[in-house]
Amino acid sequence: MGDFTRRRFLQVTGVAGTALAAGLIRPSFATESLYEAAKAEGQLNLYWGSYEQKTIEGIRDAFTKRYPGISVNLLRQASQTVYTRLRLELQNNSPNCDSLGSTNILHYLELKKIGALMPFRPAGSEFLPKDFQRLDADDLYHVGAISLTAINFQSAKVSDAPASWEAALDGKWADKLTIGSPAFSGDVSSWVVAIRKKYGDRYLKELAKLDPKVGQSNVDTVTDILSGERLVGLAAPFSASLTQKAAGNPIDVSTPSDGTIVNLGLNAIPANAPHPNAAKLFSEFLYDPEVSQILAANYWPTLRTDVPWAEGRSLEQLSWYRNPPEDLVAEVAEGIAKWKEIIG
Repeated sequence: MGDFTRRRFLQVTGVAGTALAAGLIRPSFATESLYEAAKAEGQLNLYWGSYEQKTIEGIRDAFTKRYPGISVNLLRQASQTVYTRLRLELQNNSPNCDSLGSTNILHYLELKKIGALMPFRPAGSEFLPKDFQRLDADDLYHVGAISLTAINFQSAKVSDAPASWEAALDGKWADKLTIGSPAFSGDVSSWVVAIRKKYGDRYLKELAKLDPKVGQSNVDTVTDILSGERLVGLAAPFSASLTQKAAGNPIDVSTPSDGTIVNLGLNAIPANAPHPNAAKLFSEFLYDPEVSQILAANYWPTLRTDVPWAEGRSLEQLSWYRNPPEDLVAEVAEGIAKWKEIIG
């Protein structure tokens, strides 16, 4: 951990620690009986697509330190990869996954439809932003990550970064834009759905005229900006960009006035999980103040409203939009088809 990151972590944890001492934060400690049941199981198998490796490993390590006697096997892969692995286990009646963390709500809707999820309401989930509490009335899945899709830019060369998605269509950004592909990135496909709802296909047609560089992952925008190949990234990762900024690199983010896109990473326990009590314990731990402190130190939005984000940011400061899950399958497919037709 570099000096800057260490200072930032101490600042964040110091704020939260003060709040704990003042009684402003009430940690969601698991019941002793749940811990004992989880310890008797001895293991926890996490299939996780939310958060990058460093952050989820930090959460894993904090969990094993808090709850000794439970070993954690972490599979950190893309959301579609971990979901496909779980579906194969279900088909073969060989369950191994205890906790699924995916950024694609459609995965959970499909699992719910076939009765493959275990109902559980974790303590501490009441500290989530109210808009994100009890997404499922049957308590089959809950929020495990809050991801933001915004605009990033080369801060050493750009003093007037676009303040909105619409502003990014200004002709001065021709040959200066970078973006991932909705055919490869779930975050970019969510962005395409949201943009088409707000501006229609006109937006994509105007974007095509600016000849953006199209990569695959939305993280490719970070790479392009740091290399100097492009100056402004659309459908860009908020947290990954700020992490690079904290490391001293010339990159920053702009949160669009016409709606930063919110994508939720979800968490659920398979109905036939081999270590269900350990999975429940981990689900509750996600809402512990310590986890939100780890998230803030890594420039992720925190899961608890009483633990501040890095840089003094907050959800309340943003104009934001989240795609409703209804009809999302068809909307994503149509968005990808239109992208290929218009952008190429």
